[in-house]
Amino acid sequence: MKHILRVVAHWGLLIHIYVSMSGFMLVLLFAITGLTLNHEDFGLSRPQTATSTIMLPAGILENPNQQAIGGQLSKSLGIQSPVTDYKEDPDQIQVTFAAPGHRTLVTINRVEHMANVETETRGLLGRLDDLHKGFDSGPSWSWLIDLTAVFLTISSITGMVTLLSLRARRRSGFIVGGLSAAVILAIYWIWVPR
Repeated sequence: MKHILRVVAHWGLLIHIYVSMSGFMLVLLFAITGLTLNHEDFGLSRPQTATSTIMLPAGILENPNQQAIGGQLSKSLGIQSPVTDYKEDPDQIQVTFAAPGHRTLVTINRVEHMANVETETRGLLGRLDDLHKGFDSGPSWSWLIDLTAVFLTISSITGMVTLLSLRARRRSGFIVGGLSAAVILAIYWIWVPR
């Protein structure tokens, strides 16, 4: 039985070390952006907006479709981000291009063949904050967020397994863990609006 416990503790420690290190940069990214999201008053991701007007060829608006209009606007405006929203009615067409930290809203007047372009950028921290939330970041980044959650879960569980194998620190470690859980619950029940 002792041999099995030693093997479990050994593998728990190894998994804890390597999973924690492989996810370290992701955890650091999410920790920093969690702080900047919680304190937008730092002013480091304040939006910068710009507006302009462009003319569109009449032919593209006769029988409009999202792919043709999105391609034309991407080419005309030099936009690399994908179309994330497309709305069409008899008078106008609205096209939104979005990527983390950057959004462009184009409102096309179908009669006048003119488009009003409003671009918002929020700098590096705005981009990182959007990556933290998974906004307009695509399915690959969404999978990376999920992978980070898996890394954190495995790291936490293997950390507890490792703590179980450390006789001298086991009791104090679990007392600190229990107190942390109690403080989190107390803050939630006492100060968080419901």
